Amino acid sequence: MKLIKSTILGASAALAAAISAPILAQEGDAAANQPPPPPPPPPFIKAPVEDTRYTKDCRELGLKEPLKGEEKRRTFALDPANFRRLEKANEAMTNELWDEALVHLKELEERAKDSRQYDLAKAREYIGYVYLSKNDYDKAIGYFRQVIDAKILPVRNEQSLIRNVAGLYLAIDPPQPERAMGIITDWFKTAVKPKASDYVLLGQAAALGKMYDKVICPIRIAINLEERPKSSWFDILVAAHFELEDFDGAAKIAKERLLSYPKEAKYWRQLSGLYNKLERMDESLIILELAKKQGYLTKGTELKNLSSMYSLGDLYFKAANVMQDALDSGVLEGDEKVWKQAAISWQLSRENKKAVVAFTKAGDFVDHGLNELRIGTILSEEEEWSEAAKFFRKALSKGGLKKSEEGRAHMSLGIALFNAGEPNAAIKALQKAQDYRAVRRSASQWINYVRDAIKVANS
Repeated sequence: MKLIKSTILGASAALAAAISAPILAQEGDAAANQPPPPPPPPPFIKAPVEDTRYTKDCRELGLKEPLKGEEKRRTFALDPANFRRLEKANEAMTNELWDEALVHLKELEERAKDSRQYDLAKAREYIGYVYLSKNDYDKAIGYFRQVIDAKILPVRNEQSLIRNVAGLYLAIDPPQPERAMGIITDWFKTAVKPKASDYVLLGQAAALGKMYDKVICPIRIAINLEERPKSSWFDILVAAHFELEDFDGAAKIAKERLLSYPKEAKYWRQLSGLYNKLERMDESLIILELAKKQGYLTKGTELKNLSSMYSLGDLYFKAANVMQDALDSGVLEGDEKVWKQAAISWQLSRENKKAVVAFTKAGDFVDHGLNELRIGTILSEEEEWSEAAKFFRKALSKGGLKKSEEGRAHMSLGIALFNAGEPNAAIKALQKAQDYRAVRRSASQWINYVRDAIKVANS
């Protein structure tokens, strides 16, 4: 709603234009004594356009040339007394003295009601702008519509008012997007070379009415027409494709948006997310990786997501490094789940010492011994049997394990103790493992093996 109001209304700018325009109406009224223009923006490179199934048939609206007989209307001059009243209202409006301006304008309206139709139209036009500035959109609409119906202002001024009325129907509470769309659609039938902002108004009305299929062409044309299209226009276009479940189209527009606004960090993440939804995982990962290299991934959740993407691509070393850097820098807050993700990535990349450190950190956050069980398993692979046995014991001491995990811990402890040169302690651990169905058979086999080894050693 904020986006629509700010784009459509521009109330202050519209009011300034209204009160600075010459009071003598003539075709193409232009504001005089404007301040110097701002410096030009930095160069903007528009990205190539790649059509979607919804944009491929979009065509411009409006007329190339004015309809014959409608290029101009007769011009009028205000009555001198009315001119002075309008000047007083003008001064009050400039100072934002809206109630004082209304007094002058209502006097002018009453004076001109029976004889001076042009003066009446100008009074009502100004009253409409006053109510617009007071955020009384309903009254502003009423006065603007009276001016439009009079068909006495220059065509260009009248078309501007019609457009304002359409925008106001989107700003009132509750909004009336269907009515706004009807007005602006009719306006396009006689509009000469409509501007990009006119198409945006039509697209925003459709968006507010949740008519997403009618959003796309107006916004697409607006972007095509404008040398420097606003990023918010791309946002609307991406969102409309997404709502229509054209995710491929949304990704195409999101890519165009990113190429046009490469310094917007969120556009990198959003394009990656769309590629992810399309199961184009390689492209999704490339976009995130490029974003990180340019410093656009600064939140812990973003880096965690990148790490997960690396893991999905079997790039476990990169996954682990991203997580570790985020944790070490404090960008990502550590908890059992986060440290476990880092540990698993280190383990899968064969960095067992780093995996042990990370699993140890993970274990500090929870009461159960599953992380210690994992550490014992890693140390067993490294044939560090005494250390492995220590962690198996710690896992069992902390508890909180499933039956199958308990059985595995007892059996692994027995194997570690045997290899550490403690066969009798090993048998005791293995005998406990026999109480668990999942490892009973293996535990029995190991007990026989250990007893045989003892006999051989003693013979």
